[in-house]
Amino acid sequence: MLDQVFPEYASLFSNTFGVTSKKLLLQCPTPEDMPAVSTRKLTNLLNKASHGRFRDLVLNCGLFCFRGYCMEDKIIADLKDSYGLTFNKITPVIGGLLNQKWKLSTEKGELLVKQYSIKRFRREQIERIESALQRQIILGKNGVSCPFLWQCEGRIIRWLDDETIYMVMDFCTGKTENADTITIPQMRSLGSTCAIMHRAFSQVPTPSVRNLPVFGGYTTALLWGNFNSCMTKYSPDAHVEYRKALLALEPILKQLNTDFFDKFPKGFAHEDFHSGNILFDVDCVSAVIDFDRNCYSYIWHDIGRAILSFALEGNKMNVKKVCAFLEGYLQYSALTLPNIADALRLSWCIETPWWIRSEFLGNCDETPKRFKDEMLWLTEHWFEIDSLICPK
Repeated sequence: MLDQVFPEYASLFSNTFGVTSKKLLLQCPTPEDMPAVSTRKLTNLLNKASHGRFRDLVLNCGLFCFRGYCMEDKIIADLKDSYGLTFNKITPVIGGLLNQKWKLSTEKGELLVKQYSIKRFRREQIERIESALQRQIILGKNGVSCPFLWQCEGRIIRWLDDETIYMVMDFCTGKTENADTITIPQMRSLGSTCAIMHRAFSQVPTPSVRNLPVFGGYTTALLWGNFNSCMTKYSPDAHVEYRKALLALEPILKQLNTDFFDKFPKGFAHEDFHSGNILFDVDCVSAVIDFDRNCYSYIWHDIGRAILSFALEGNKMNVKKVCAFLEGYLQYSALTLPNIADALRLSWCIETPWWIRSEFLGNCDETPKRFKDEMLWLTEHWFEIDSLICPK
């Protein structure tokens, strides 16, 4: 039973039925109970129960905290001092590259705390995220279903020191869907939500310096630069499918005109509008989350990314889902099926440098595999996308 409720527990003790283990289980019978115990109290408990044989237990406990179960005492204290929050339950939330998240049950409702990883983000990147989240507040005021962000002294992200950086937001209910589970009504709602989001983004003041992101294929020069770099660094020992995927890019790149990107409208966009960042109720979108990457970009990238995430079923594009998305979007903004075809090509340009990489050809985790497979599908069908989604 323990291995089902608490699967990580066996890695903490050589004898899960020993005295120290039993003491810990009495205090924390489930993973959800662990974060509610302060680090100091947990340390004292383990030290006393082990009669001084503490060193190995510290290492094990450190491993346990690394897996995302423990919230730092300084964050718990700051939540009370800065936000007036007290809580009786902390539940770890799975997901997010290196960042840690917890769901809090408080007298003010259910909240989400997100701690940013200093291994992933530099200070200037965190400051860009702060600006991105300030735009999210504007979106919420303009009808976009997104989490309410808590502020302290006019800022969303709290810097407790150079290593502890976190934020607080309302916890949004709903469930994620994918291309296999999303329904036609949900797809129509997704189109409406995307259009409402883009309309709200248009109310955000445009930056005086309108630079596009540089990490990705946002220009033909960047695309060719990435391709040439990959071919130069290509190793004969690399997966054979990787070389095949690289060579398939060249015919597309050769026919891309320098003015290819001129047709795409620019403005602020979500830039991470995939299935993991959209929550649904039974028939509609309940919330769009994770606006950390929103920036000045090509707004149709959101459209292409949504279609890939939700309408590409294996090796076939579900035209009914594409049309449902279009119907929803048209309720608030202009869009055509040929526009969606171009949005898919735009997504290929932007994301190919991210996902056509040697580490994703062969065995890899499910999420990057899905993104990689989407890029391979677009590569294979580049010259027939219009006929696939715009049947006569």
